[in-house]
Amino acid sequence: MLHLDLLDSAIVDPAKPAPVRHRPGSLADDALTVLRHPQVLGSWVHANRLAELLATASGPRRAGKTTAQIANELRAKLLTLARSKRYPDIEVKPKSLIRAVALSGAGAPATVAGLPRPLSRHERLQGLLASVHLLLGDAVYLPPGDRGRHPSLGSRLTPTLPTLGQAAAKRSLAQVDVVALRDGRLHRLYEIETDAGKATKALVRLNDVLAAAGTPPGGVVTAVPDKQIARLHQELERPTLRTLLGVCRILPFSEIEDPFDP
Repeated sequence: MLHLDLLDSAIVDPAKPAPVRHRPGSLADDALTVLRHPQVLGSWVHANRLAELLATASGPRRAGKTTAQIANELRAKLLTLARSKRYPDIEVKPKSLIRAVALSGAGAPATVAGLPRPLSRHERLQGLLASVHLLLGDAVYLPPGDRGRHPSLGSRLTPTLPTLGQAAAKRSLAQVDVVALRDGRLHRLYEIETDAGKATKALVRLNDVLAAAGTPPGGVVTAVPDKQIARLHQELERPTLRTLLGVCRILPFSEIEDPFDP
């Protein structure tokens, strides 16, 4: 469990005066100290989680302030400046996720014990699509390696798939991002790609399944960021993937992605 004695281990250069708002003990200084610590470099830290750590470690200085207040101050004092590149080693992502990026030579990013990794955009959309089909009464299959990232779905996911009769097609189906089943049969297949230029493997998987089982009633869908739609059309023009043209629906992320607040 990460503890905020990290603050005590910060190296301060007395010959280099800090701006007033970043004086030792200030909220911004403490936050930057935590984010730049070797144990945290490269890990994703949610603004609310960082606020909890800071409140726990320096309660006397922040007496009376709730975690939400501290988190709001962090967003105002730290994230706004980071977005304008004032902190080259701090990367800011949408929805108030803060990332401490390893500095040159600092080694590979590492996961911090005790801090669960927030869902990636791919995982978040995967969970949304799975949840929608579960609400519709469908059975949903996710690849074995992805199920652990969706504990809230847990036992609601089905561990089995229909038999396709071809080993290669069976392997491909088992790796499709979301498989919706209705009455025990394939209903709809989803692949989620954050980079349409790297979607070839996913499209080949869909092609394998369609060759063995035909097009499912609900069709096949590839979800990509809105700006990647044209690139995905280019991928579908490949001679080996043209069978998916007119069959594979392209779904922009914006059509399935609800606002994801902290």
